Amino acid sequence: MDHKKLLEKAAVLKNMPRTGWLQRGVPPSEAETIAEHTFEVTSILTVIGMRVHDLNKDRLLFMGVVHDWGEAVSGDMPRSLTMRIGNDMKSRTEIEIIKDMADESDLEELECVFREYEERRTKEAKLVKFADILSTLRQAIVYADRGFHTEDIASSCKVELEEMLERFDEGLRGQLRALL
Repeated sequence: MDHKKLLEKAAVLKNMPRTGWLQRGVPPSEAETIAEHTFEVTSILTVIGMRVHDLNKDRLLFMGVVHDWGEAVSGDMPRSLTMRIGNDMKSRTEIEIIKDMADESDLEELECVFREYEERRTKEAKLVKFADILSTLRQAIVYADRGFHTEDIASSCKVELEEMLERFDEGLRGQLRALL
């Protein structure tokens, strides 16, 4: 069991700026890192977890923390690359990376939780994706207010969030809209 190696890989995310921001002219010194993004995602999930009562909150937060760990190995893949290679290829690659991380640290639950997130088969997984997109939208707005050209990211996030909201029941939809 090499938990130290796993934590070292995850720690790389503190120094890895998100590619989409760099592509839009945000200087590396100002660009949100993957770890900063993860912090905001888990903060959003904490608020959701306090408002929505029929959730496995431990699973929700665990999934939120690890949802981008694969990027410690693959790097941050911008949406433009994902569109070229396809969501399936990106997902399979990240699952392989997480499986390797889980195997070398003897933490098979890591792979299970990551697969659950990628497959969006549970309410928790869908909420983590919702928080992921909401965090990106919030950061895009911050950068747009500072003069960076992130409107395309904000616009696509708004569309994606609206599509996701339609898949939740009416009660949850109202609670999530309050976060927008």
